[in-house]
Amino acid sequence: MTQRNKDAIAWLRFPLIFFVILLHAYSVVQIPGEHAVFFKTAYPLSLWIGETGVPGFFFISGFLFFLSKKTYGDKLRSRFHTLLVPYIIWNTLLLAAYVAAYALGHPQDINGRNMADYGWTDYIRLFWDRGSFDNGNFVPLLCPYWYIRNLLLLSVVSPLIFVLVRYVRELFLLGMAVWWMFTPHNAFIQQSVFFFSLGAYFSIHERVPLIMFSQKKKLTISLCIVLGLADIITHVAFPTPFNLQIHRMALIANIPALFLLADYCVRHGFQSPLLTGAAFIVFSIHYPLIVMMRKGCAHYFAQANDAVQFALYLGCVVAVTALSLLFYQLLPHSLRNLLSGNRS
Repeated sequence: MTQRNKDAIAWLRFPLIFFVILLHAYSVVQIPGEHAVFFKTAYPLSLWIGETGVPGFFFISGFLFFLSKKTYGDKLRSRFHTLLVPYIIWNTLLLAAYVAAYALGHPQDINGRNMADYGWTDYIRLFWDRGSFDNGNFVPLLCPYWYIRNLLLLSVVSPLIFVLVRYVRELFLLGMAVWWMFTPHNAFIQQSVFFFSLGAYFSIHERVPLIMFSQKKKLTISLCIVLGLADIITHVAFPTPFNLQIHRMALIANIPALFLLADYCVRHGFQSPLLTGAAFIVFSIHYPLIVMMRKGCAHYFAQANDAVQFALYLGCVVAVTALSLLFYQLLPHSLRNLLSGNRS
């Protein structure tokens, strides 16, 4: 991997985390009433840009996993420390908060079921899903950690992915892309496999993403702009039967464009403001914060007009980002290491 490609990946960590916050600030709560103008105004930020975050992380994860020359066993041992341990800790912390609230007399419903009806197996299941498979879109107690869980599973089955990407090549990627594009709703499983495999393709076939994207810079930027405009227009003005497919093609096009943007920023001295350890902790802590803030806004400002709703949306994004970074800064170094899988 070239140093420029490495620097671009490092730079992207903060924007991709910020994109996830943009998405969740929009998606965690349904504002009462009709708010068509709010949806049309928020869509470019929340879904066109925001929904690029996790696919971008899967792409980078797949690329780096197969770029490493470690053995399969060493890679799994590394993921145990950097992913599985924080995964268990963060879900345990959130579960403890639920149990404490329940013990203090506050009824706690998780996925429509009260904790008063929980048995010990239900508590264990929360570390895998919150009580519903939901056609593969199931999430653990700490919802964004479906990404971590799926990444762990992809690491386990990585030898199979290697064989498919190495020998079936582009045909395999095309099949995964079509599977994802035509699966309704969130399609978490399909998204995970496709973008992880897409990133793996570059490492397995010894190609550097940034070099390839730079060689086709005009095409890369043009596709990002055209598909981005098509995505936004079809969702806010002229809906079509193919809105979902247009949206997902736009998400794919965003990734090479982001690599080019990151490379430009690095070369011109615009350094990413977020350390790797901070990125992981911000990703882990932002969701409970955004849920509380957005639910509060929906409760206290239910009758506000769309301009106010959009301002509240942006305000929550900024506040949650700032609070998450403050939380990271206040943590003792030993806790940072523990909670981030020794990334700080």
